[in-house]
Amino acid sequence: MKPWQMQFESRLGAADAPPVLNRDLLARMARSAHGRTVPASSLSHWLKSALARGKLERVQRGLYLNGFRTPPGRLADAAAWLCSDAVVSLNSVLGDAGILNNPTHTLTALVPVDAGAPPQLGRKPTAAGVFHFFGVPRRILEAGEAADRLQADDGMEHARATPEKALIDWLYLAASPRSHRTWPVRGDLDLSLLDMQRLQRLARATGMEKILGDWLAQSGTA
Repeated sequence: MKPWQMQFESRLGAADAPPVLNRDLLARMARSAHGRTVPASSLSHWLKSALARGKLERVQRGLYLNGFRTPPGRLADAAAWLCSDAVVSLNSVLGDAGILNNPTHTLTALVPVDAGAPPQLGRKPTAAGVFHFFGVPRRILEAGEAADRLQADDGMEHARATPEKALIDWLYLAASPRSHRTWPVRGDLDLSLLDMQRLQRLARATGMEKILGDWLAQSGTA
């Protein structure tokens, strides 16, 4: 291995190295390690080697999870690379928190639907796993205090909803006539693990108080 490659890989393995890398970012980091621009053919040769060694995992063409670092980049870290402003939510959050009894391997995330070009929604298979992006108005995505709606930075390197916000998001989509999302099955959720005060604050912030109250009443937890 050439000296610049050793320096390059050392930087990719640093604790503050990005969890997700695209071709442009790799080229800039390689140039920094080498002291001059690395020819595209040399970078491609190194890239093939890194993929073969399992040090990079391809998400899609030109986008990779960084396996040089510890912990390695995770599928959820790539969500915002595929859809701008994506926030991991719904089944992924509730399943990871142990609240949803039947979690899915599909990575679920919300993206804001703003004026202008609509985001690419729906299922998106990639080489690293399957994503499913759901669109909501930005006022819903960003409703409530940040501490209520977003998980604290506990090693997370992507925007991730709190479990309470993930449930509110699910109920919002289920109640929306523009969504095909079905209602959460109450028997599949362990509501005792939720912060009910936070849940109520988020319901007020999103205008979902009645919908949440009706749903909780049906589950016998209101």
